[in-house]
Amino acid sequence: MAAKKKEERLKVESLEEELESVKGQVSKLLEICLPPKEVRQEIMKNVYTIELSLFKIFKTLLDYQVSELEKKIDAPKKKAKKVEIE
Repeated sequence: MAAKKKEERLKVESLEEELESVKGQVSKLLEICLPPKEVRQEIMKNVYTIELSLFKIFKTLLDYQVSELEKKIDAPKKKAKKVEIE
């Protein structure tokens, strides 16, 4: 019986094994709380669509700012007119 206790003491779970165990427990808990898989997929699709829309808005705003700056850089510089004094 003493040998059996020594074996138990020597076997230490690695951090990876503990992490996998925790992941399994959390996933089981989430399965109870979350809606069915089809509904979750639809929700995630909507979230990604919202994110994509926001990035497109930012891209449009950035493109506008870039075009405005390019216009300012490429605009012909106005030179002062020489006025002849008599």
